[in-house]
Amino acid sequence: MKNSDPKLTLKQFYDGIMFWEFIPHLYFLLLRFVFEVFGYSTLVARVFSGVIGVVGIYAIYLFAKELFNKRSGLIAAALLSVNIFHISYSQEMRPYGMLFLFTVMAFYRLVIFIKKPTILHAVYYGIFAGLIVNSHFFGFITIFSQYLILLFFLITSPKENKKTFFFYSFISGIVTLIIFLPAYEAIIRVSEISSFWLQKPGPDAFTMMFKEFFGNSEIILFIINFIVIFYVINLFKEKTENYKHETILNNKILFSFIILFIWLFTSLVIPLLRSYLDVPMILSRYFINILPVLVLVITIGMDLIKNKLIKCIVISCFVLFSLIDLFVVKNYYNTVTKSQFRELTKEITRRNPEKSKIVAYWSWLFPYFFANTPDITIEGNSYSLKDYVAGMKSGAIKPKAFWYADANSRPYTLTVDGQAYLDKNFILKEKLEFHDAWANYYAPIAEEKINLNENLDLSIFKPVHFDGNGNIILFENTNARSEFITLEKGNYDLIISGNSLPAKPINGENAHLKFKLNGVEIGNLNLSENTTTPEKVISFNYNKNEKVRIQFIYDNDIFEKGQDRNAIIYSLKLKKK
Repeated sequence: MKNSDPKLTLKQFYDGIMFWEFIPHLYFLLLRFVFEVFGYSTLVARVFSGVIGVVGIYAIYLFAKELFNKRSGLIAAALLSVNIFHISYSQEMRPYGMLFLFTVMAFYRLVIFIKKPTILHAVYYGIFAGLIVNSHFFGFITIFSQYLILLFFLITSPKENKKTFFFYSFISGIVTLIIFLPAYEAIIRVSEISSFWLQKPGPDAFTMMFKEFFGNSEIILFIINFIVIFYVINLFKEKTENYKHETILNNKILFSFIILFIWLFTSLVIPLLRSYLDVPMILSRYFINILPVLVLVITIGMDLIKNKLIKCIVISCFVLFSLIDLFVVKNYYNTVTKSQFRELTKEITRRNPEKSKIVAYWSWLFPYFFANTPDITIEGNSYSLKDYVAGMKSGAIKPKAFWYADANSRPYTLTVDGQAYLDKNFILKEKLEFHDAWANYYAPIAEEKINLNENLDLSIFKPVHFDGNGNIILFENTNARSEFITLEKGNYDLIISGNSLPAKPINGENAHLKFKLNGVEIGNLNLSENTTTPEKVISFNYNKNEKVRIQFIYDNDIFEKGQDRNAIIYSLKLKKK
């Protein structure tokens, strides 16, 4: 949502993707356009991914139909439409559904090109091959497998057709390269990664991944095992007298096996080798581009069943048990599986009337959820709780009431010394826990009291802007409040040091400020334009001993005849009489 915000400039958009995502811009660029047309909301974003997923079902129908027959196309579409992995990534605001779609479409156009090599078919294939790389860096492995397939069919082509086939393949490569160019910088950035958060794969990494593709459902995996065995048996029964180009093309089982085997083998071997020899890169969602291979092997295996009744029963059982697993066993649409950032931040907002600041490791994410509450401050240094407590302990950070919020596989962790510091100086007043998301609210045991001999720390006022010298600059009408401070009862002078800008009053009037204490007005004034006598004084009586908030309201901002009325506050001081 943050990376595709239509309010970002194109440079901010580009730089944000390059810094955070390590993948090409295409998905986010299309999503940004959709936001411009239909509005900036998560519903629009999820519908966008959902549409991509539905088109992916139609794409696999086209591919299976071209690769084997129309019946296989229908079976493949049916199996994919109930596949939990495909459904999941058709609901997420991520490019993996797009990677799936363009991978299938590229293989679809590749098969057509191999059967009927023409310049038009080469261009179509080149376009979709280029779009694969624009979806995700893993697309390079897919394209490499496709070029191996082209090489195989170039070798088996009749001598009189080799030059033409090679030339058309070269044309498709040029088209792919042109489409790839916008993703060049992102791919280079990925290639420079020397370490990653993923761990080296275990001995059963691919087994676990294949199970995840089908929701780890025992019954579905049981059916798949039998279908795959049946497919392999039929494959081994194939007898081919020669391996000429036309013979392979006319043998659907052999032709489809060559396509699918090279695709699967390359997509598994390259990441496996790189994961052990260089940087780990095995993560199930990265391999969504081989999900079509598995679906098509199962599809062809089902289609090879000669008895129509048995074929219908097997297909129906697969679809039925997939739906049962989705709606009953996993209760997919009612079970929380993702970090509940939204629920956590809503509850923090509800329980944070004092607008205490929020410290978070994911400090670049949380502001999105507090966009409608701008008076809440998000600490912007991506602190862990351990680092933040260490900062307060060392004196680098001023101890004040704060929320610490975290999520996304980051549980509560704190050193023994850090916990002792918190226990000694803070009270844990709120504790929120959601799915993979949590927050604690800490209030100082000793409330801060005002030092009447010093200026107030202007940073306690929110929301305001500061200049380079730490002065508050008021460019527009502003309603700012301080944090809570402890004030004893008595008579006070509030001394305001500030100026109205520009030097000459606009319409004979300078910047006007109202001051309130816990919402009750204690005085108002117009700042002077004279920088030699900037101080103004408001006297008031306070008859309670309690925490208070000082509030000031700048209420007469104006822009007229090229002049803009602004204000600057150098300092605020409370003096007890």
